[in-house]
This record gives sequence, structure tokens and C-alpha cells, in this order.
Amino acid sequence: MSWFRFPNRAARCVIERNTSFHFAIISSSGKAEHYLSTSEITEKILKKCGGYGLFQKILSIFVLMVVMIDAIETLAMVFIRETVPFACYPANFNESMIPSNISLDEFLSDVTVKEGKCSVYNLDTEDGFYVLPTNNSTKEPCNYGRKFYTEDLSSIVSEFELVCDKEWLKNIAVSANFAGIFVGNLVFGILSDRFGRYKTYCIGEIIYMCCSLTKINAPNYIVFVVMYFLEGFGSAGTYIILYTILIECVSQNYKMRLNFICHGSFAVGGVILGGLAYLLRKWKHLLYAAWSPHILIFIIALKYLPESPRWLLNKQRFAEAEKSFNRIAKLNGKDNEDMVNLIRELQRKAESKSKFDEEVVGNKNLGKKQRIPEKPKTVIDLLKRPRSAMIPINIWFNWFVNSMLYYGVTLNSVDMSGNRYVNYLMMAVIEIPGNILGCITFHWFGHRKPIVFFMVLAGINCIVSNFVPKVSVWFPLILAVVGKMGVTASFNGIYLTSAELFPTAVRNSGMGTASSFARVGGIVAPIFLGLSTYGSWIPLTVYGIFAVVAGLLILLLPEMKDACLLQTLEDMHNF
Repeated sequence: MSWFRFPNRAARCVIERNTSFHFAIISSSGKAEHYLSTSEITEKILKKCGGYGLFQKILSIFVLMVVMIDAIETLAMVFIRETVPFACYPANFNESMIPSNISLDEFLSDVTVKEGKCSVYNLDTEDGFYVLPTNNSTKEPCNYGRKFYTEDLSSIVSEFELVCDKEWLKNIAVSANFAGIFVGNLVFGILSDRFGRYKTYCIGEIIYMCCSLTKINAPNYIVFVVMYFLEGFGSAGTYIILYTILIECVSQNYKMRLNFICHGSFAVGGVILGGLAYLLRKWKHLLYAAWSPHILIFIIALKYLPESPRWLLNKQRFAEAEKSFNRIAKLNGKDNEDMVNLIRELQRKAESKSKFDEEVVGNKNLGKKQRIPEKPKTVIDLLKRPRSAMIPINIWFNWFVNSMLYYGVTLNSVDMSGNRYVNYLMMAVIEIPGNILGCITFHWFGHRKPIVFFMVLAGINCIVSNFVPKVSVWFPLILAVVGKMGVTASFNGIYLTSAELFPTAVRNSGMGTASSFARVGGIVAPIFLGLSTYGSWIPLTVYGIFAVVAGLLILLLPEMKDACLLQTLEDMHNF
């Protein structure tokens, strides 16, 4: 307990301050007046502004639009890597030497070795024309050029000839994008906590738009990969920041439903992508369709996107916070007098704490009063206390496992037998009921138990699917769909739990680090799929064990169903 005396007050009093930043004024008679915590006062301010009025509804519509478009651009990687049919040109090819009774396409099809498609027959000539090869003809590598049949379908494979000995390169682009998101989450998380959500979002959106447009028109594959990395870096500064702004602008009664609606819109975007990919078979057309809405989004954001009022309060920028809350209250048709009084109360508390710190420093320095500026909080501060450090570590591990399971199940199902578009569409559509089921269970059973249930469900599903008879191509796909529903609900649940448990001071840093762990999970997922060469049961079993362990660890986190969003690190340490 710490004490500070105000020598210039008529009534002799002291201020008692504990580590959770609850204050009490103790008069000379010994009577104490209790003050609410910063988190509780901030929650009261939002409720005075309407909680979830017209302002928040407009903001929600904007964020949901961005999330749907983000889903299209993120998941487009599934389709821009599609294999495009091609044929090989023979050595010293001369089109005039093709027999007159056969077309160029038919000729190239005949001279290309069918097995593996990466060899071409050596050709003999007779009377100035090529002689079509036989099975006994000699073969040579397909090193003399290729013709891709792009009339109905094109991709980066046909654009940059990523076939045969270069086939492995098509996955480098995806890895580069994940790496960009990994780095971007760390960087933009720190920047948004220090300099604000709005400015950081705008920077991320500019980087994304410029790099994405350059990527689509890249002159070679190296430029494409570099731009894909930078595009991922920029996109990391948009999605999570917008999600954070939305969650920080509503009262606690609405954050759970908005979380699942937000992620449900990502699922809707995934479904829309399936239709777009079917209609726009040219990879550039598909990417232009995903990129062009960002122009309108950026214009709207520049004019209307607010700075997070919670962040302004946390930074003690009270005048700006009052202006932001006034804007919300005015649009919601609410009286702002009580809201202004609450902001002034927070300001008085901050000033009291500042005076208290000056007095403590002065006592330590033999009466020489000086104020040591408070250092900006970073994600490292989450780990400084062993007890509370287990919260972010647990959350980050769950992001890693959820992402690994999400992408592992998706990649495994898309590569299954059957129609590629049907498989993808089923995996995308199932996310919608997954979000609905998650929202219902979170409402009735709290925020921890549903995550545990869905994680364990997805894990057991992965393990069991290895040992059930594969009676048809549909049965394994149905099991994969059920697993995808479970991991969707748990992934979206851990998203909300993270926003609730990371305080405003480091919320985006914590969320950004969590998303970086998720990118590692996405990178590891296909590596585990490669273990199927040692046993077809290994990949899904590994996924399943990780999912069950991570799900049970959620029970160690505090329940946040009816709690206010935390404002300070001390709020988290003492929760």
C-alpha cells in the first residue's frame, strides 16, 4: 500500500492506491469514497454514449465489408496456384514442319510424354515433315519451351512457368505471404499501441494496395514473391487493427456477438471467393476483383474511421478522447453530460497518480521532486510477472494450434478426391454454422468451456478419421467438414478471448504477436501433411493431439464473459 498526502488541502486527507488502480479518498474522519477502476469507468462512458447505437452499427458494417474482402484476397492463394494444362515443344521446333492433317495443339499433345508431362519425344523427319513419335521413341527433358492452355484457366503456374523442376516454387509465394503477415503483425501491433489504431491502419492499407497492384503486374516471379511478402506485411496492419477498433468502441454486452458476426463475414467472403474463382478463371482478373474495393474502403476510412477512444484514454489524451466520445454520443442521440463528467473523473485520477509518483520519487531522491516519464508498454511487459505471463503464453500457443489445424484441415480436404470447387465450397460454407454455434454456446456457457469443447471435438475428429473405413469419397470429406466447423468456432473464440484478456495498453501488440504465432501454425501445417509419406495416419493424429492439449489448457485462463475490457497491465495482473 502506498500513501500520498496533499499538504495544500483544507481537510487533511490521504490517497490510498493499490496495484489494480482503484482509488479511495480517505478524509480526516476516516470515511472512504470508493472509485471505480479505469476499465469500469471506460465501460460506463461507452454505455452513456449508447453502448451500441447508430455510430457502432455504421462502424460494424464498414468492418464487416473489409473482413469479407480480406477473406477473398487472403484465400485467393488457393486458386491462383492451380495447375494449368501444358504441352512441351520439341528441340528445334518448326511449326511449318507439322503434318497438314494435324493441328498445332494435337501435335504438341502427341509429342509430349504423357507420364509426368515434363518430357518430350525426339522427332524424326520425313519429306520435310515431322514423324509422329511412337512408344519406342527416345525422350528428352522439356527444356525447349512450353505452351500453356490458358483459354479457360490461368494462374501463376502458367504466368511464370512453375512446372516440372520449378513446380516447388509455386509454394514459395504462399510462404512469403505468411512471412510478411508474421513480420507485419509484430511491427503493426507495436506501432498501433504506441501511435494509434487509425494512423497505423492507414499506413498498412497504403502498403497493401501499392504492393498488391505491383504483384499482379509483376514482370517476373522474383518481383511477384517480394511483393506478395510486402502485401502480407501491409495486410497485417489492417485486419486485426480494424477488429480491435470495433471491439474497443462497443460496450461489453455486444463484443461477443460482434466477434462471431465479424468472423462469420470472413466465412461469407470465403464463399464469395468460391463463386468468383469459378467465374473468373484468369488469375489476374480474380486478384483485381479482390484488390479494387480497397480504393473505396481507403477513401471511407480516411474520412470516417475513428481513432479508438479507449486507446486515447489509455494514453491520457483526454481532450481528444472527449471529442471522440462526443462524436459517438451525438450520432447515437445521447446526452453527453454524464459522459464528460466520467472522462473528467479519469483525468483527475491520472493527475492524482502523477502527483503520487512525483512525491514517491521526491522522497527517494531526498526531497528533490522530479517526474520520471512512464515508458510505453510493450508485449514484453506481458511476460514480466510469472503468474500473469502464463495468460499470453497460453493464448499464443492456442493461436498456433488453431491456425495449424485450420489450414491443415483445409489443405487436406481441398486435395482430396472429388471436385476441387465443391470441396472448397463445403469447407467455406461450414464456417457460417460454426460461427453461429460458437455464438450460441458462448452466450449460454461462458467463453472458456465452448473453446475447450470445440478444440477437443476437432482434435478427436482428426484422430478418429484415421481409423474409420473409407467407404466413399464423401465420408472422409464429411469428417473433414465437421472438424473444420469445430476449429472455426474455437479459432474465433480464442480471437475474442485474446481481445478481452490483453489490456488496451498492449492489446494490438498482444494480438499481433498471437497472429504471428498463427502464421507459424499455417507454415507448419503443410509440413505435417508431408509426414503422410511415413504413414497416412500421422498428420491428422499430430493435429488431433495438439488440439486436445491446447483445448484443455484454455481451462487455465480466467473467464471473461461478463467482464469489462481491460485497460491497463495492472488490470490484467490482478484480474
